[in-house]
Amino acid sequence: MLAYLKGVIVTKEISGGPVDRLVLDVNDVGYELSVAHSALLQLGQIGDSVTVYTSIAIRESEWTIFGFRDVSERQLFNLLQSVTGIGPKLALGLVGTLGIETLVEAVLSENQKMISQAPGVGAKVAQRIILELKTKMEEFSQTLGSKPLEPFVGKSAVFEEVTDILANLGYTATEIHAALKKAKEKNIEADSAEELVRFALKALSAPQSV
Repeated sequence: MLAYLKGVIVTKEISGGPVDRLVLDVNDVGYELSVAHSALLQLGQIGDSVTVYTSIAIRESEWTIFGFRDVSERQLFNLLQSVTGIGPKLALGLVGTLGIETLVEAVLSENQKMISQAPGVGAKVAQRIILELKTKMEEFSQTLGSKPLEPFVGKSAVFEEVTDILANLGYTATEIHAALKKAKEKNIEADSAEELVRFALKALSAPQSV
């Protein structure tokens, strides 16, 4: 198994979608990798020497190497593919769009709206991810270096409503997650969507003052 590649970035191509392309020169051999857009932006610049963790998908005669910034990203990618109907590209889109912490907490909080922000993920797929992965995600969260944010237990409907409102206002999953994390840290109750939205908007507009 190809666990990782260490080499020099030769090409970075932005596709406009959730999956981009990276070419890595490893001992004069060029490896083409499919990477999440977020990973492409953070891995480095052309000419930089980097280490990219990998996973290979084989479909008939086609081999695709998927690249990740770290082992945890790859583990989550593989975990997502255990869900019925989710292939590697959809899994990579989920990891790249939401990120590890946001995705883990969305599943644990049963926040279907948050999960549905990833490209190609509708309500049914999001529901299936929660149903099939919640127990596994609890176990996965224990392997992370930092303790994940505890979800708003029993308040998933309010959590989803707030997510939906903020998403409709144009905020990304990462921004929404950051605002709700601050709400949790400051013990803002999740009983009222209005109160959470008010706090989140304040956090998003002036994060240094909240």
